[in-house]
Amino acid sequence: MQTELTASAATGLLAPYLWRYASPAQLGLKVNAYRGYEIEGLARALSTPDLADSPVECVMVGDSYFMTHLGRTGTVMSGPAEQAWALDTLVGLVAEVRAALDAQFPADRRPFLLADLPDGTTANTTAALVAAERFTASGADAVKIEVAGEDGMRCVEACAATGLPTLAHLGYTPQLTGLSRRGDAVDDAAELFAQARRARDAGSCGLIVEMVSEAVNQALSRPHPHGLPVYSVFSGRARWGGQSLNLWDAVVRPARRGRYFPPTPTIDFADVPTAYTPPLIADRMRELLRLTLAGWFPLSPHTALGRKESAEIAATDPWSTP
Repeated sequence: MQTELTASAATGLLAPYLWRYASPAQLGLKVNAYRGYEIEGLARALSTPDLADSPVECVMVGDSYFMTHLGRTGTVMSGPAEQAWALDTLVGLVAEVRAALDAQFPADRRPFLLADLPDGTTANTTAALVAAERFTASGADAVKIEVAGEDGMRCVEACAATGLPTLAHLGYTPQLTGLSRRGDAVDDAAELFAQARRARDAGSCGLIVEMVSEAVNQALSRPHPHGLPVYSVFSGRARWGGQSLNLWDAVVRPARRGRYFPPTPTIDFADVPTAYTPPLIADRMRELLRLTLAGWFPLSPHTALGRKESAEIAATDPWSTP
């Protein structure tokens, strides 16, 4: 029965890729990767016998590239010229990753390619549709849109209406100057659940939740006939949820250490030009995948929720209108 419920929640558009729904014991994984040689490293990691069936369902080319590979302090662009540059850059990376996925993965185990609409492309529905069209022309299977209010929802609705699989990003939204709804209070959790329902009704076929409380992540991820597949970032673990991993973070130490980052990096940013290679990427991704599948990563985030509030959120049906 649980398998039927989760399968019905996949909404059809993502169902062919979401292997966790065919085998509920699996944890669905999304991996952020940006370059062709990174996909080569990921494919090498997944060729290891104990990881051959690991359900990496999705590869996302995200705007975090500007912070990881380029060393910028954030994903917000300074104006129209930078916004145009950001879109051009990500469109090129999507094409590169598309070619690498097709070369490195057999069709029946190939993750779907998700493109992240960067800052400036969700200012209005026209800009979002133009960006989405450019991404799909470069090989993206789906797009992701950060949402903090009705403007973002309208962009989700417009893209989804074209038939393009569209995922909504809720919680911490760095493009929108860090607007965040964590679900660290019962009322705040209720607002997040309302956003999730609104995204579903706008046509979203999946959610990415970032920096929300583990209780909210778990509630949204429970099997539900009217729910959506969920990938979480810095939001702890959920039995039925998908987990997002960043390939760069598996290999390269962050400038500022954080306890919620992967424990696997072995090189610094200065070492990247010579040491950040497919063999090292494969080695570190093997370790991170094993830690994730074993339940050692990620850690549960700090929360202001007490036991009573956590129980109240856990007892809530987030996908049905109160």
